[in-house]
Amino acid sequence: MSSKQINYFVTTALIAAKLDNANKIAKQLLLTASNARAVALRAGDSAAGFKPLTDFIDQLARVTIASSKQINVLATQLSRVSANKMRTDNAICHFERADRIATDYAYVESLSPAYGRIKRSELALNNKYVGEIFRLNDALDELARELRTAVILATLSRVEASQAALLYQESLNGVADNVELSAQQIKTLIEEAKKLAQELHQDANV
Repeated sequence: MSSKQINYFVTTALIAAKLDNANKIAKQLLLTASNARAVALRAGDSAAGFKPLTDFIDQLARVTIASSKQINVLATQLSRVSANKMRTDNAICHFERADRIATDYAYVESLSPAYGRIKRSELALNNKYVGEIFRLNDALDELARELRTAVILATLSRVEASQAALLYQESLNGVADNVELSAQQIKTLIEEAKKLAQELHQDANV
């Protein structure tokens, strides 16, 4: 197995790991939304504006979890295509080696139909491989767009926290901090995953 082929598997595994971590952070964000809802209820009318925000935080977390799972499925599919691509690449290497060292012209000619089939398979797999990478990138971009609302949610949460009774302000500000931190952590993981996907795309075109 060549270093390039190993890279296919390592990179797709790293992408899956990034999204698994994003999924874990999003689950913590769900817990944050649940805790925020409880605090807002205790705070009563003074935190009335905060209550709707907890629903948005909850929704953001659920969207992130669903998207992370979807992207992990795409990464798994990409890994399968990588495996097929690796086998095809290896087969082509064997054919080309046989062609170089063979002295029997008739033998070489007998390999031509099989070689033609494997080359067509290589082209189809390369197209599928690049297509899977584009799908993966699109899903990562979509999740990144969803996360932009987190900055707005954090800002609104701080504004509403300042209107709450003093007893609850610290807890509600903590919610805003958690939303902002979680979103930033997930955003970083997405950016890293996108960079890895871009590396795969570049390798596919080499």
